[in-house]
Amino acid sequence: MEIAELEKMWEEFGDIPINDIDEIEFGFYCWEKGTSRFDIWHWFDEKLPNGIAEYVIYSIETKG
Repeated sequence: MEIAELEKMWEEFGDIPINDIDEIEFGFYCWEKGTSRFDIWHWFDEKLPNGIAEYVIYSIETKG
């Protein structure tokens, strides 16, 4: 999977509502409603070359 596609998915994930117990409120790509946000974060962490933390920090630094 291309990094650009992962970035697009991550941006879209930011628009998905999360309930009080950290589950997504709607289906999102391959994840069903009720999936833990942390499971999705781990998936992104595995797919991005340097992990999700570095991607998020880089995004904040370049947008800020």
